[in-house]
Amino acid sequence: RHHHERHDGSGYPAGLAGEAIPLAARIMAVADAFDAMTSTRPYARAMSRHDALQDLYRHAGKRYQQEVVEQLTQCLGVYPTGSLVELSTGEVALVMSQNRVRQLRPRVILLTGPDKRIDPGFRRIDLMGQPTTADGRSIHILRALQPGAYGIDPTELFL
Repeated sequence: RHHHERHDGSGYPAGLAGEAIPLAARIMAVADAFDAMTSTRPYARAMSRHDALQDLYRHAGKRYQQEVVEQLTQCLGVYPTGSLVELSTGEVALVMSQNRVRQLRPRVILLTGPDKRIDPGFRRIDLMGQPTTADGRSIHILRALQPGAYGIDPTELFL
């Protein structure tokens, strides 16, 4: 009933704020917003999980309780599992699992070469291991990609 209440009191149906909002409703508000942002809707395309977390952070303390947003990020990681990312090498990868110690360095599976064409080798890389290119440059995540970027749908790759 109260998952549309906002931490700053601007929500509905009762205009509750802060601790007056039941904890379950505060959690559901964050989960519902994350789901809405990362799902394709008739009125909007899905955004990347990373971008959705960034949006939640921008509104933490206003729409959502800061601690609840932080707990969601702890659970999902900075680049949530299933996120498409572009690496510093130009390759596109899919985040497969988190490194809890260094959240910016998850385990990924390479989907493309630098030319953005599918590479069926699907090589796995643990970015925590500080992998490097042949010329010694560090491989890291350059940016998160929107779902469907470069025409890639991981569900079609049977991963």
